Amino acid sequence: MKDLPFTRNTKKPTGYRFCSLLIGFSLSLSAVAEEPAPHPEVISLADAVTMTLENHPDLQALVSQQRVFHGQIQQAGVGERPQIGLTLEDTLGSGAHSGVKSLQSTLTFSWLLQQELLDSRISAAQTEASKLALEQQIKALDLSAAVARQFISILVKQQRLKLNQQAAVQAKDVVNAISKRANAGKSSNIEVQLAKAELTRRELAVEDVEHELIANQYQLASLWSKPGTAYQLSGDLLNAPSVPSVEQQLTLLKQNPRLQQFTNAQRIAQSQIELARIEAKPQWQFTTGVRRYEASDDFGFVAGVTIPWGGKDRNAGTITALKAQQNVLANEQAGLMQALNAQLYVLLTEMAHSQHVIETVRNNIVPTLEAALSEAMSAFDKGQLNYIQYSSVRAELLSAQTQLLEAFESLHLQHIEIQRLTGTAIAQ
Repeated sequence: MKDLPFTRNTKKPTGYRFCSLLIGFSLSLSAVAEEPAPHPEVISLADAVTMTLENHPDLQALVSQQRVFHGQIQQAGVGERPQIGLTLEDTLGSGAHSGVKSLQSTLTFSWLLQQELLDSRISAAQTEASKLALEQQIKALDLSAAVARQFISILVKQQRLKLNQQAAVQAKDVVNAISKRANAGKSSNIEVQLAKAELTRRELAVEDVEHELIANQYQLASLWSKPGTAYQLSGDLLNAPSVPSVEQQLTLLKQNPRLQQFTNAQRIAQSQIELARIEAKPQWQFTTGVRRYEASDDFGFVAGVTIPWGGKDRNAGTITALKAQQNVLANEQAGLMQALNAQLYVLLTEMAHSQHVIETVRNNIVPTLEAALSEAMSAFDKGQLNYIQYSSVRAELLSAQTQLLEAFESLHLQHIEIQRLTGTAIAQ
């Protein structure tokens, strides 16, 4: 088990050995299970992310959506069917055309020249389908970040539970010590009641964190569709990430799939423009066949071509709208990039501040308060401090330890959000 580096062992006076709230404050954690199994599975952050990406329904829905796009691409390649026609002329009339003696029958086969149109439709459908990959990336990043946040929350609450449990044990020791002093006439009953009230608060704080841990563990397992299962988390809050450079992160930010969505949407609009242009072109229809003359029992070859009449600008409005849409998308992309730049810069600044808080509290504030508590304990044992004065010093140290824990939590959460923004791997 590994202790936090800022904890120190101080000499404890006889009868009141409860100064070091963080002894045993290990950061290799095991999440509390509602009903722990004999040998619960040990899960790392990478394991949790992998299981979530493999089992979360939202990603499964996107996988199903791939089949939808596959069908649309397949259908886009289906053109107009060729036509077979049979025409009967000069029959069932009167005079020379009565009966079938002057019958002329023509069997024809007609088809459209539409390969260019079909290729364009397929291309447009494929470009439309490409947005699904970006949606999958975005969903995977969001889910990975959600897993990491829950993971860190459980680790932090586990340590907060240990702090509260130790504080409750020490508060109980104080109640016993104050009661003995009151019975001996060295302390007032008021101090006894104050110590009992603090013990109740500490016990309630333990209960609160226990309930939060159960809820957090259930929520985390729900992300990989196995809520209620027992497991242990393998993680180390002291393995704090360093603050990355602004220039490097701004470069990575361009890989954000939300930005790439706009670029892809512009490509989709361009493919639709090309499709509209091809659809505006006249599609030639060719016909060929055989004609039979009943009167002479002869055959003849027939052929024809049909060219639609009209200008090529019949889709001009659609093309104009799509070009305008491309401009809209470009402006929206620039706006998002500007907002993400600002968000990233703020996160990097906050991350640097969290790191500074950790160093200051760990290296300066906690050691100072530990020394103060050691002296306060000695003075309290000798009767030189009353309960309120001594309790105030203990509360200050507990507050500093909690502040340090919160600073570690903030540092990890800020790093997770930076990874989500830049589209980099979170499970590291």
